[in-house]
Amino acid sequence: MGILDRIAGTLDELVGNEDGDSELRAREEIALARAFGERGERDEAEARLADLARRHPRLGPVYAAQGELAAARGDDGAAATAFGRAVDLNPGDAEAWLGLGETLARLERFEPARDALRRALTHALAPARRPRAQATLGRLYARAGQRGKAVRELRKAVDALPDDVEIASAFGRALLAAGEPEGTEWLARAARLPGGSPRLLVEAATATNDRVLGGRLLDEAAARAPDDAVVRTARARHSLATADLASALREAEAAAAIVPPWPDAWRCLGDVRAARDEFTAAIEAARHEATLGNAPPFSIWLARALGTEDPRIIEQTLPYGDARDAGHDEARALVAGTLDAAQVTTLARLAPNAAARRFVIRGHAPAPVPAGNIVGLLAWTEALAEREPALLPLVVPMARAVEAFDRPLLVAVMGEFNAGKSSLVNALCGAEIAPVGVTPTTATINVLRFGGGGGRVSYHDGTTRELGPASVGPFLRELGDAEAKTIRQVEILAPLESLRRVEIVDTPGLNSLRAEHEKVARDFLVEADALVWVFAAGQAAKATEREALRLAHTAGKKVLGVVNKMDRASAEELTQIIRHVETELGPLVEGVVPLAAQAALAARQRGDDAAAQASGVVAFETRLETAFFSRARELKRATALAALRRFLVEARALSPDGRGDDHATTDARRSLVAAEARLRSTLAAERVALRARLNEGFRTAATEVREFVKPRAWLFGEHRADPSDEAFLADLLDDASASATATTRAALIAAIIPADGPAPPWSMELVAAVDDAVERFRAYARGIIEGATAVFFRIDLPRIRLDLGAIHGALARWSPDPEEIVFRGIERAVQQISRRAAADFDGRDRAREIDELVREENIVRPLEALAVAVDELERGAS
Repeated sequence: MGILDRIAGTLDELVGNEDGDSELRAREEIALARAFGERGERDEAEARLADLARRHPRLGPVYAAQGELAAARGDDGAAATAFGRAVDLNPGDAEAWLGLGETLARLERFEPARDALRRALTHALAPARRPRAQATLGRLYARAGQRGKAVRELRKAVDALPDDVEIASAFGRALLAAGEPEGTEWLARAARLPGGSPRLLVEAATATNDRVLGGRLLDEAAARAPDDAVVRTARARHSLATADLASALREAEAAAAIVPPWPDAWRCLGDVRAARDEFTAAIEAARHEATLGNAPPFSIWLARALGTEDPRIIEQTLPYGDARDAGHDEARALVAGTLDAAQVTTLARLAPNAAARRFVIRGHAPAPVPAGNIVGLLAWTEALAEREPALLPLVVPMARAVEAFDRPLLVAVMGEFNAGKSSLVNALCGAEIAPVGVTPTTATINVLRFGGGGGRVSYHDGTTRELGPASVGPFLRELGDAEAKTIRQVEILAPLESLRRVEIVDTPGLNSLRAEHEKVARDFLVEADALVWVFAAGQAAKATEREALRLAHTAGKKVLGVVNKMDRASAEELTQIIRHVETELGPLVEGVVPLAAQAALAARQRGDDAAAQASGVVAFETRLETAFFSRARELKRATALAALRRFLVEARALSPDGRGDDHATTDARRSLVAAEARLRSTLAAERVALRARLNEGFRTAATEVREFVKPRAWLFGEHRADPSDEAFLADLLDDASASATATTRAALIAAIIPADGPAPPWSMELVAAVDDAVERFRAYARGIIEGATAVFFRIDLPRIRLDLGAIHGALARWSPDPEEIVFRGIERAVQQISRRAAADFDGRDRAREIDELVREENIVRPLEALAVAVDELERGAS
């Protein structure tokens, strides 16, 4: 538009044009156009307003009317442009500012909308229109998350229009967003107003934590709208939350029947079916929901599929997710039978109930016990120990038991040092195989086995060393103390026919064992199939021997006693020695035979059968045959069963249940609840006490002001104060605020952490919430105080009487209110912390439950099955 057109337009507006138009006539035409619009003839209204805008380009009401018409047509972009032009031409038009603010609010342009609405309220907006502007501004603040401002503006609107449904409901929502339970009452009130929707009762019921009140509100909504699917769905979810599953199912089915195409009804029905453990039906509800274009997330599919405990159904749900979804790969592994331990834990956490979690865990459980097969049981037991971390210490013993079962009979020759054990071994072999004459510190545990000669040294660190046929003797004779300390055992291989039937363990004397050898030697007390105990004539049946033999007896071992060096005693002395051993040891040995081991070896080496007979070795071998060799299968079986029994005892000891942690979690919950109760009680007390302390601080400041302010010098003069007085008063009030809040903080911290007990869980988070609220309040108070002192000295002081009451009254009106920042802020933080703590405790409970289920399915139940299998084998053996 050119300058001449502008001038012409202005003149037209001032004095009228050739057709006699005037601004008054234009306003009449605007009214007429609005009337056309109200009758629905919007095209006619638009044409008239466009013509007016052409003829009166600087008449603001024309553009305001265009804005109203565009807004009515839903064209908020055009409306914003028109209203913007209107307020540019007439900045004092409150109605145009209101229209602009409402339009910009719908366009979600927060700041310009806020400013426009503020301008509308600042100007002479009609009293009947002010609540509308306040309500729009309140809703705008609510969308922006400024809850306090939203509540303040909507409260003004609802005070003016208490029967407006939209304003009352918006006020209720704002209160709820600010954490005020009063919001529930306002939503219910809005629902009961003329034109109020029963769904507002649903909204109120959903918002309240009072389930009884929520149920009453939903009953009221159902009475008003029995065929409303939203109401019926809400009632179903409320019944679900209160564990009234029958009512929940009835309401959910009714909602799905009322509006079959509504996905939310089917989601609710599926949730109810799942809560009733009707997981197949819950899956069907999810499929119905998916056909409506609103497929549930994979987590819902997976939880319901796991609840069916049916791999086929689990596999059918896999296409509803992919590898990015939690549990997808684990579910695929479950179907494929390839679950590992980590996947079991992950998937079990996603299962909907204990039965489903057990089903998942069984997907990685050990194979069934091979009952009736002792070899299979030994191998199964070793595999169980290898797969379960808690049982790893039992892997080596069971591996030795598995290996030993397929080897010849293992007989351990034991006794105290210098009893002649190695000589006995050599006499049995008919050759000097076992080393004799070694010192206690260099003695090793030697296992004699059939072979082509040579041997193998096994060290405690797991390494081995091979020895050639000519190297075994020199190695053992030349062995030094340092290396002997590192050796676990030495295998000696000899091509002797007698070693095809039996392997012999030659141990050092138990009374002179190294610490490194003691455990190995004692292991042979229970790992060997049978024991030969060598007593030295004249020193038989000592207390130390009795203790070791009692251990062997407890392990179920057959023990044959041998009194060696019989050639050093008379026949009468020998008889007395044997009688003494039998009397002292009783059932700990199955019999006692005399032997002269060195003489037996010498007789065997020179082929003197008579001397061998006289040495007792022939009688000893006969006794070995009847007591051990002929019963080799029985003894091997007994050793294996004993190994399985030991495994059962030790495995149970290594895998205690985790139920003791239940008490710790319960105590932690109680401790936190008690801390919250103490904190809430203290908050209630401090609501009064902090305000009293702040008020007292302002009263003290008033006293100081009265002291330093100079009174009027004459009747119409003013009270005077120095510039530094303003800073002094600000510091004084700030100190008073800090002191008052410090006392509050100390009281709240003392409530959280009692002086006579440990800090409750989450106490640091609670303390941090208190500190944050106090610091924010101090900053807020400091800002108010700085402004208050300026106003007080420049405006209030010159006008008031210079007495304590007047000064305190002028200052006290600026006292910062701690309610929102301190008390409600802390209460909101406590609610959030409580929710997080509850989720944490629930997570711990779930993890502990899963750990216990894993232990039960992977260890407890397998061990129970193993115990039954061992009992059956033992009964069969007897």
